[in-house]
Amino acid sequence: MYEDFETKTSFNYLKDVIKALDEPICILGGWAVFFLVNDNFKETKGRPYLGSRDIDLGFHIKKDISIKELKNSVLNKAIKVIEKKLKFEPHGTSRYFKQINIETGKEVQKGKIIPLYDKFDMYIDPIVDNIPKNFNKIFKFKPIDEPLLNHAFENPNNKEELKEFNKKLWLPKPELLIATKINSLKNRDKEHKKIKDICDIFALLWYSNEKIGNLMLRVPKFLLQKEIRKSLSTIKDEDLKKASEQLDHTTDEIRRVIFMLVHN
Repeated sequence: MYEDFETKTSFNYLKDVIKALDEPICILGGWAVFFLVNDNFKETKGRPYLGSRDIDLGFHIKKDISIKELKNSVLNKAIKVIEKKLKFEPHGTSRYFKQINIETGKEVQKGKIIPLYDKFDMYIDPIVDNIPKNFNKIFKFKPIDEPLLNHAFENPNNKEELKEFNKKLWLPKPELLIATKINSLKNRDKEHKKIKDICDIFALLWYSNEKIGNLMLRVPKFLLQKEIRKSLSTIKDEDLKKASEQLDHTTDEIRRVIFMLVHN
């Protein structure tokens, strides 16, 4: 799905990000899935689970947060580290990035022009559970918001803790992570991200340490059945075929497992 260079570069920067930020650090997206399923996937398939190209970080922001609290928030401190220490630059309205030279593996120096096929854009995506009205008085960007993330911060039963790179990480529980993946599935405009979501949903159901029957019961606690059905209805046969090539599972098996989430 992704080139080895891309996922290895992303993983190396993930280590740098984790080492640079204050713990606990909430990891979302593809790397969160990786940490939850990789051991079981590797034991079964003899190879690591799919890596990610982007680094997704989760932050809790209260709806009624004050300006002073925003200035002292974990998010504000993290943004300063991302910009000043790690030297990532704002990209668009919600992301941070730096360009990597594929041939050398080093950062492309600012102002230097190299062909598109010789560089890789490395992204960090800060994701929040709420965007308060006074947010833009402190921040110059609009982060991705995922309201479901609030469940991980408000209830310790909805997150897992692990130690990685000598830092404490928080990961959403598999059922909550599945819900976020389903939630994003219907809005995907890039094919590779949609296929990765399908792979991640299947992997969390099949390879996490949680029993699949329990996950089937828990996911609907975060998403209404009509929302689950609406998102999963966007999955086409061609999507399943491409996911099958990545997972080494048949399209029928992937379809059967994922669509068990749709309860009649």
